[in-house]
Amino acid sequence: MRNVRKTEEQKRASFCLAEIKSFKSKHKNNEESLKKFKTSARSLPQCIVSDGLLPTLVFYKSKEEKKSVYELLNKWLREKRIINNDALEEIAEADAQILRLATMEALAFGNWLKRLVEVEIEK
Repeated sequence: MRNVRKTEEQKRASFCLAEIKSFKSKHKNNEESLKKFKTSARSLPQCIVSDGLLPTLVFYKSKEEKKSVYELLNKWLREKRIINNDALEEIAEADAQILRLATMEALAFGNWLKRLVEVEIEK
């Protein structure tokens, strides 16, 4: 197979799709977990836009039903090398430039997660 270079949008979409499928297979017999995951994923971009990244991170990390989406976003921001460990802790201490970068990336990620969760998780 040849070496294929992907756009950032393709990378986000691919990551989200793989993570949603993984979550789905782990929780296939738990309809309530799937429903909560879908609801949390769908509301992520709007929360970031209306409240800001830091308040959204606090909210998602503090709520058990939203924690899986927080962990996915955290994993993506680590993969993008914006953070090293925990998004909330590191972004709270970061400078304004890192906050803006993290916000833009989290919003782009959230939009893909929202789109793909609609397709992958029925009901």
